[in-house]
Amino acid sequence: MLKKVSFSSVPEEGVSIYIDGVPIEDYELADQFREECLSEGKVICDKQTLHDNWLITKKLSKIWWLLTDEERNNVAGFIIRGWLLFPIPYQRRGRANCKGGTGEWKAAYCLNNAVIRYLRFGEGEKHYDRISHCYWSRDKREEYCFWTESYDLPVYLCCVVSEGIGYGHCICAFQIRKDPKDFNSWRFFQYRDDDIKLGNWQMPCRYNDQTILITIDNPFNLDCGSYSADFIAKWKIDKETCEPIPE
Repeated sequence: MLKKVSFSSVPEEGVSIYIDGVPIEDYELADQFREECLSEGKVICDKQTLHDNWLITKKLSKIWWLLTDEERNNVAGFIIRGWLLFPIPYQRRGRANCKGGTGEWKAAYCLNNAVIRYLRFGEGEKHYDRISHCYWSRDKREEYCFWTESYDLPVYLCCVVSEGIGYGHCICAFQIRKDPKDFNSWRFFQYRDDDIKLGNWQMPCRYNDQTILITIDNPFNLDCGSYSADFIAKWKIDKETCEPIPE
């Protein structure tokens, strides 16, 4: 005996269709982003549009991995160049909840600079309670809280150190490709450099014949100028070839 079964091609209200585990609405949102902000993989919308419609709303972070490698790299470069592309020379502590700094200004080092960028581009909001008393300034007159807003993009802290005592530097890393263990998946940046390459002074191949180690760090305990983190990836740089070797 045959049993008659009927199917409906229209999902019920509130039910989504998934493609490879991703809601179809996300694919539609990615297409919308391309229409509004990209042409042949390059950014064509202005900074304000990108910020208001895609960054602060976290829409870009939602569809980040639906873009192509080229699109992600071009968008990352635009974002890095658009915000905080300058050295931050001063920092101090003060009242919580971004109510204002107190005391003397001190020098802001590479770690302070990297933390500020991570808080803006990455998942900085989750650290607010620990860093809402931290402030930075370019001129000791106008000051800003370390955290003002976050874009929730795959941006993390990056440590570049020599095996022996001598070289230590902190920068940021923007994930472009999906494999975090692949060194080429990352775009490194700090200060006025939006795309740091191996051999740059901020990422030397060696230091006084010492081997350089590079780590991508996902912080879970963060302060104005220190952090504890889980390793996302780690490499040792070959002193002769300047090639990264996974650890």
